[in-house]
Order: sequence, then C-alpha cells, then structure tokens
Amino acid sequence: MTENSGPNTPTARATIKSDLRTSQALLPNVSVWLVDDNDRFRTLVAELLSRRDGIQCARQFSSPDALLSALASKPGPDVILLDVQLGDRNGLDAVRPIKSLARSTRVLMYTTCYDQEWREQALSEGASDYLLKTDPVDKVVARIRFPADDPTPNSYPRRRSKPPAEKSPQKPPTNPVTEASARSLMQTLKRLRSLWN
Repeated sequence: MTENSGPNTPTARATIKSDLRTSQALLPNVSVWLVDDNDRFRTLVAELLSRRDGIQCARQFSSPDALLSALASKPGPDVILLDVQLGDRNGLDAVRPIKSLARSTRVLMYTTCYDQEWREQALSEGASDYLLKTDPVDKVVARIRFPADDPTPNSYPRRRSKPPAEKSPQKPPTNPVTEASARSLMQTLKRLRSLWN
C-alpha cells in the first residue's frame, strides 16, 4: 500500500469529513424550547444543544407560565425539554396544558430526579419521554432528533403491574404545592386562551 492510499491519508480523512458533514446537513432541523428555573444550567444546555447540527434551541423559559404564554401566541417548537421541579411550580402539571396548545410538540421531561411515579404521570399526561440531566448529551440529542418508539427506555427500571385491588378505590394523597401549581397553570391557560380568542 502506498503512502497516499488507505483510510489514514489526508485525502481519505477529508472525504470522510465531507461525507459526515453531508449526512449531518441532511438531518432535519429540530426546534427546541427549554424550560428550567436554573438560569446557568438552562444557558449551558441551550448552548450544548445549539452546537449540534440540526438542533436549534430557539427559546428558553424559567417557568411553565412563561412557556404557556409563548405557546398561546406562537406556534410551538418540535420539542420542549421541561424540568419537573421548577421552584414553586411542577413541570408535570404543565404537560397537559402544553399538549392542549401544541398537540404536535413532543414534551421531554428533563430532570435530576428519577421517580417512577413522576415518570408514569408525565407519560400519562402526554410527555413523550423522561430523561435525566445525568444522561449523556448524546442520548438527549438522540431523543430530541429521533423519538423513542417505546417511551420506557431500558435504562430505567420497569415496575411490574399489580393486579387490581379488590378494595374500594382511594384517592391518592394530595400535595398542596402540586395542586396550587396545577390551579395556577390552569388559570394562566384560561387567561391566555381568552386573550387569544
């Protein structure tokens, strides 16, 4: 083999880089909005995502109320990365109002805390996935670009379904912060709808 042939030559490397750029250019642009109450973390994630070809982190919000206000007046993005714990707000309570304003937008929960009940609630409310902030950025990018067929990733433990209890159904314990957050979000959504109509 000569010095100018093979995969490690400058010409071969240039061809590989060119092919890689071409394949990345073919990726559709994905518009992402990010909701997190931690300004520094939100800015860092937006910057990391924007450096990836095909991803545009177009907007950032510090609260679900600000996000809902934007959704009431503008078309939604392809994907919303939504934190669960947002100060006195709960991102889980925002999933259903988000989906009512932007049905085709995929909501990906993006949190520091893996909680099976939160995950199940998020998915039942309409979220497409439940990601952890400790997940590698490549995994987050992959889920933004290519939605998982099964929103229950193998990396998370699955709860075995229990047979239905024969006792009378009991109302689950309530969380006053979550209930207040949900009421506030619904009031904001009603106000925004009345302004929009």
